[in-house]
This record gives sequence, structure tokens and C-alpha cells, in this order.
Amino acid sequence: MGGVADILVIDDDKDLVESMRIILESRQYGVRVAYNGKQGYEKIEAKIPDLIILDVMMATDTDGFDLAYKLKHQPEHRNIPIIMATSFPQKMAEEGPEKFQHILGESWPISHFIEKPIDPEDLLIVIEKILTEHKMETTQLSA
Repeated sequence: MGGVADILVIDDDKDLVESMRIILESRQYGVRVAYNGKQGYEKIEAKIPDLIILDVMMATDTDGFDLAYKLKHQPEHRNIPIIMATSFPQKMAEEGPEKFQHILGESWPISHFIEKPIDPEDLLIVIEKILTEHKMETTQLSA
């Protein structure tokens, strides 16, 4: 699958974004980046990616969740696979679940959840699996 997929990384941690870019480009993936939900949405509108790697907490504690939820409720974007990469469970443990109650009861609109710090090999395995499954689903829908 390497070499054909366009991956959009949306995270406000510029060092992490650069690390992911290096890892993904080493596997011949095309990589675009955004540093908040608004920039990410603009990039999605410009060109729909094959996969999104999305942080939860950026401009707000739920910026990424809000973007994922918005995408899943738009017909032209609802089928974009999303990997949610976050330290959210750790932040919730530190600050208490009450602060995040408004999203805890929600069905998270993502394909996969991966915790930070991200293991590069785990990330690549998840990406490959999701892209392969997405390609199979797309092929079945068009058949």
C-alpha cells in the first residue's frame, strides 16, 4: 500500500508531526500536515486524504474530536478513516472525567485509537491495516 496513500496528520505538537512525517515518508506515503482542527478541515476540503491521523486536544480539549464528529456527519467525508492519536486517557486521569463528560458518552467517530507516545512500528501496522480494509470496502462498494 505504501507509495499511493495520502495521509493528513493533524496535531498541534510540531515535533511529533515532524517525527510522523519522517516515519511515513520513509514508507513512501504522501504526508500533509495541519496544526489544528480548522487548518485540518481546510486541507480536507482542498483534497480528501486517504487517512487522517488526528490529535484530540489542540486549540481546545476536544478540537480533534469535534473535527472527527463533523467529518462523520458529512456524506463527502464520512468514509475517511481516522486514527485518533492522543494522550487523552492520561489527561482525563489527571484532570478527572467530569471535565470530559460531554464526549465520554459519545460514540467516537474514528477507525482506530492509538495512545501517545506513539510507537512508530505500531502506527505503521495500524495504518497498513486500515488502508487495506478501506481499499477492500471501497472496492466492494464500487463492484
